Amino acid sequence: MAQAGFSLSVTNRGNDFTIGGAGVLDDTGMLSLRKAIEDSCANEAATVALELLEVTDLRPEAIAALIEAGDYCRERGVPLTMRAGEGFLKILSDAGYGPDLSRLN
Repeated sequence: MAQAGFSLSVTNRGNDFTIGGAGVLDDTGMLSLRKAIEDSCANEAATVALELLEVTDLRPEAIAALIEAGDYCRERGVPLTMRAGEGFLKILSDAGYGPDLSRLN
């Protein structure tokens, strides 16, 4: 059976970056998402908004890489926000992380 892939879009208005994704977020899709996040964070005074409402499946192997990408932004002082579906956010919450990819207390 053919597996749906992950599609990625990046738009920006000045230093405000919106990174959208749709489909299955697995380790392969996470590679392109991580690169887009790092490239966006490289811009001075950047903000990054992840729009992942169209992600249909968050694979376990992508969770750690997604958390690391959030850490990457925070280490550089880049504000990161994320919008995702309820199931996606539940998986993150069950792993101990909030919608901004930071550790829940």
